[in-house]
Amino acid sequence: MARKVKVSSVILNIRLHPHTDELYRQFIEDLFDLKQIVRLHGDRHGMISLIDRSRASEGTVTGTITTFTVVEIDGEWFDAESLAEASDDQVSEVRIPRNLHPNAASFFFHFDIKRHRLFVQNYSKGKVLTPQQALTLFKTLSEHLDITHKYTLAKITLVQSQAGLESLFSLDRLDRITITIMKPNADILSANFVDEIEGHLAAIHARKLTVSYVAEPGDSLVPDQDMRKLSAAALENGNVEAIGRDGTGRVKRSTEDFPLVLQDRYDPDDTTEHQAFRRLVAQGTED
Repeated sequence: MARKVKVSSVILNIRLHPHTDELYRQFIEDLFDLKQIVRLHGDRHGMISLIDRSRASEGTVTGTITTFTVVEIDGEWFDAESLAEASDDQVSEVRIPRNLHPNAASFFFHFDIKRHRLFVQNYSKGKVLTPQQALTLFKTLSEHLDITHKYTLAKITLVQSQAGLESLFSLDRLDRITITIMKPNADILSANFVDEIEGHLAAIHARKLTVSYVAEPGDSLVPDQDMRKLSAAALENGNVEAIGRDGTGRVKRSTEDFPLVLQDRYDPDDTTEHQAFRRLVAQGTED
């Protein structure tokens, strides 16, 4: 049996209005049609390189993200042998087509258009697409003028982990908890809470609801059931921030620093990477 290989995924929550299946399908296809390269970090860039619409009628659009290094051909060049700046003659010998980029890596994605959750593979054959880079890619594409003209501004956030939330609540002292929920929202507190909050936000032209709890001087907040329900909803639809104290002194923490990462391992002798990713997504969809 071959040594098992890691597969992992982060999840983005995408919010559009009105949030219909067809609108989400069109949205992801329009992002692909941009064919836009996005800077992720340093000289590392990425783009949506493939999309599969064959299962759209079932509520799923899948595809591939490719990341690569963008070489600045017109920049300064260095000769490591002579330890000097390369001459014009040396640089003139460089022939790299502008459409070719080295150090490529591919990552699968799976868009559940019914739940508007986008699963993005973030580890493949030793290559990593960090949660923040996945968020940067789709947020940047969604802010393209052609996209905002058609859909206004999409709200895209990383789904955060329950463990991260507990790390906030476990501070020795909680001075302030701030919960931000973007519209549309999860079903929390009451059966018609979504309609009430979404209708309220729309009526006042607001895009988010922020609830802030501040402790009495000298006291620490004690999270109750209602605060935990609000906070749990924010893990998919916003974020939670805490200010308080631990053993090191005053600290500030955010659930955005604790993205939810789904992980599994597979045997490459009997399972392809794509099959392993699909299995991981299936597990995440059941949660």
